[in-house]
Amino acid sequence: MTPEQGATATAVEHVLALKTVAPFSSLPPEDLALLVERATPRRYAAGDALLERGVPVSAVHLVLEGRVEEQRGGRPWSTRAPYELVGGVDAIAHAGEDLIAIASEPTRTLELTRDDLVDACLDRFAVLATIASGVATMAIAARRRLGKEAGFTSVRPAAAARRERRLDLADRIVVLRETPALRDTRVRTVGEIARAMELETIDAGTVLWRAGEPADRLLVVVAGAVRCTTEDAAHEFTLGPQDAIGVLDAVAGAPRWYGATAETAVAALALPVDHLMDVLEDDPEAAVDGLERFARATSALVQRVARDAPARTPR
Repeated sequence: MTPEQGATATAVEHVLALKTVAPFSSLPPEDLALLVERATPRRYAAGDALLERGVPVSAVHLVLEGRVEEQRGGRPWSTRAPYELVGGVDAIAHAGEDLIAIASEPTRTLELTRDDLVDACLDRFAVLATIASGVATMAIAARRRLGKEAGFTSVRPAAAARRERRLDLADRIVVLRETPALRDTRVRTVGEIARAMELETIDAGTVLWRAGEPADRLLVVVAGAVRCTTEDAAHEFTLGPQDAIGVLDAVAGAPRWYGATAETAVAALALPVDHLMDVLEDDPEAAVDGLERFARATSALVQRVARDAPARTPR
């Protein structure tokens, strides 16, 4: 591997290349230019390793020319062609120790280190939100490949069917701190999220949303059980207290990937995703910490897919 010398591609060409890749395609030119300024062009000969097994992934590569073969756990996983990413979620998560990426032919990439990517997220919230959208999209794709229950642990509906009294701010903070996605988030940020949430009491049998509808809010279940089913009925699972429902599609900016119906009476804290993003934008360090936790959880999902059914990487 060598830094690219005398490259014919200009910074403008690199910006255009990055513009073709989801999720970066939604970023304005100035944010794309910021990422390109921090990136390093690389050249690899056939057989060179972009990523080596046994160490956490520390950089993302955008393939410009050539082809890269990935392996997970010693088994073939994916082939990366031009305008695809190598490293991705594993770099943000600082994980992927069992991921190997080898150039199968002469290959050019644009490399962005994890540290530079994190710095860009701290500088520009739009970059962080865009990367979070990509991580959420990968998490949905991975869950779709994790069996009938999509990798969730379903709750027992009868054990969770009860009404909740009105929760004050302190109660809401306690509930959110018990939610895995927010467990390590500092109290001040959780408090701001809690202020923006509304407690909803929902009768059994109420449809919360249908698959394919716009995803503009998320719910944290306080009590009760919610039955979730994809449109093709390939996935069915029941979520309950401390589960955050509808987060992945809301953060991805994608339609609902499953429908949700109250299986029992439900109490839940509801939050428009725009309000969540506003809170995180005001606390960049908490936002980056949350992105890293989100990426680690998604990386673990991908590892489960690789272990159970090695194939092309979820996108």
